[in-house]
Amino acid sequence: MKLKVGLGVFALLLLSIVTANAQTLPCLGDDPDATCPLDTWVIVLVIAASAFTAFRLYQRKRSVQSRTR
Repeated sequence: MKLKVGLGVFALLLLSIVTANAQTLPCLGDDPDATCPLDTWVIVLVIAASAFTAFRLYQRKRSVQSRTR
């Protein structure tokens, strides 16, 4: 079950990175309203925040389970 969830999260993360980098509109053109792909550091911050959140939720779940025993 954990492997399936992990692969699902990885696939979703990979899909979001690919769609963020697959923008075809120019970023350096004359149009100030042109949409540009996300900066690489934003993606790194999202990955770091997701990993931190998953770790904290795992710790909290483990501590709750140890109290019920």
